[in-house]
Amino acid sequence: MRSTLGKMAGLALAVLLQASSAAADSDTDTSAEVLAVIDEFFAAMTARDVDRLASIMTEDGIIYGYRETPEGLRIVRPTHAAYLEGLATRQTVPVERYWEPEVMVHDRLATVWTPYDFYSDGVFSHCGINNFSMLKTDSGWVIAGVVFSIQTADCPESPLGAFGARP
Repeated sequence: MRSTLGKMAGLALAVLLQASSAAADSDTDTSAEVLAVIDEFFAAMTARDVDRLASIMTEDGIIYGYRETPEGLRIVRPTHAAYLEGLATRQTVPVERYWEPEVMVHDRLATVWTPYDFYSDGVFSHCGINNFSMLKTDSGWVIAGVVFSIQTADCPESPLGAFGARP
């Protein structure tokens, strides 16, 4: 009787481990899909490719950015459409780098929280935290909205190294 129970317990444990491993693989795959959209966002932003960006952003989303100023809290809140219009006419090349993203996924909802630094024409502008809200549509993951902080001083050193440095 004990050996039968032991075998059943061992079999149950093996099934649970296999299911857990499959779920972990699925989570990793989904996180990679979500981060691929974030990578596409920043690549398209740098290229100032409005059509590419529009394809991975909801039409009616809003981007919120905030910074503390001597006068108090300053909030910017362009719609996705206004952001794309501004990018289309931008004269400088924006480059944003991110690292150590935290991805949370539930069904068709995802959030990406990540530190970043931002450069304009190769010159440091600011750093902060990005928080992307994402939705999985029938055609894939899209950015529904962004909230980010803007910090111009006392930025932590990026683990990516100096901007433009080659590994």
